[in-house]
Amino acid sequence: MAQPKYKSLRGMPDVLPEEADCMRFIEEKAASVFKKFGYREIKTPLLEETEVFTRSIGEDTDIVEKEMYSFADRGGKNISLRPEGTASIIRAYIEHGWGNSSDVTKLYYSGPMFRGERPQKGRQRQFYQIGAEIIGSSSPYIDAELILSLEDLLRSLGVKDSTILLNSLGCDKDRTSYKKLLSSHLSKKTDQLCDDCKRRAKTNVLRVLDCKKDPCKKVVKGAPGVLESLCRECLGDYKKLKDLLKSLKISFKEKKDLVRGLDYYTGTIFEVTHPSLGAQDAIAAGGRYDGLTEEMGGPDVGATGYAIGVERLILALDKKGIPIYNPGVLVVTVSDELEGEAFNLADKLRSEGIASEVDLTARSFKGQMRKADREKRKHVVIIGEDEVTSGKVLLKEMATGEQQTLSVKDLVKKLKES
Repeated sequence: MAQPKYKSLRGMPDVLPEEADCMRFIEEKAASVFKKFGYREIKTPLLEETEVFTRSIGEDTDIVEKEMYSFADRGGKNISLRPEGTASIIRAYIEHGWGNSSDVTKLYYSGPMFRGERPQKGRQRQFYQIGAEIIGSSSPYIDAELILSLEDLLRSLGVKDSTILLNSLGCDKDRTSYKKLLSSHLSKKTDQLCDDCKRRAKTNVLRVLDCKKDPCKKVVKGAPGVLESLCRECLGDYKKLKDLLKSLKISFKEKKDLVRGLDYYTGTIFEVTHPSLGAQDAIAAGGRYDGLTEEMGGPDVGATGYAIGVERLILALDKKGIPIYNPGVLVVTVSDELEGEAFNLADKLRSEGIASEVDLTARSFKGQMRKADREKRKHVVIIGEDEVTSGKVLLKEMATGEQQTLSVKDLVKKLKES
């Protein structure tokens, strides 16, 4: 076999049919769960003005500094492929005037995101996310409902052994106080940090807490916890959320050094991890971002949300719970002259909602049967001269070899039953 002239870009692989089937299964489950909770679907564009992301995510984050795919369009406008979903959702929320309502807005989305980072297990440069956002309230009940919807989705997919990690970053004043405490701690141990964290300690100190390198993790382990800097109101909201989760029988663990890699997070943050994924074990993450809507030019409203990494979720799934692809019925003929009969019968079966195909490569009868066997089809419908004369067809069950002569009406009934 000749080597292909063209290949997909590094970190942007094809999603092949088997994985695409799995993604579709997850998306359909997610849509079903979200609709139960009153969310509506939104589809935002892949491209946005670059400032949508730099203003929301933060100019000192790794995503903006190193990972975004940004360029100037023909008109000279700076645009970027979306690296995450929330900023686009907030842009749409403001643009369409949904903040004029006194009610909350609940939205969900799915689709590809793009980050120019090192490809790794469960995360490529083009990767897929499913997310949910609630905009318009700062109530701890909103956070509880959001986490409940995520837990509901994971249960419906059969994900086992996942862990919810919980923390709070507090309000802007709390974050400012904590950054000073953390900076003071790190200043005494700068020589033990990796080069990236030495830079982060000066530009975006909270990102040091998220470093996965062992020396930095040891330094962070002795750092003061962010909960120690929370004001009374933020502590009260955090306690209320924990009490609500306990009342809902949702298990969680507090993780005092948990942060998110995006600057817009305030208040409660969380991650869902799974032991099957190794060091990069988060399959979902999110939290509150109360100041983002106002920062982007909209009303001052509370908001919270999360995103699920679909590829990582697939790694954590029990594949036994995913429906196996059914290729449907193959209508085969004993001679070329009957191709028209087969074509018409396949069309009739499709009109009845039965997946059906004919061989389009002029294979022999044996070749068609080998195709059916290779494709693991459950049934084959055979058309020969006798069947055409009698107005009936032969239905063969591939697993047992059992054959039945049936009218088209009875054939449809039999296939629908099976």
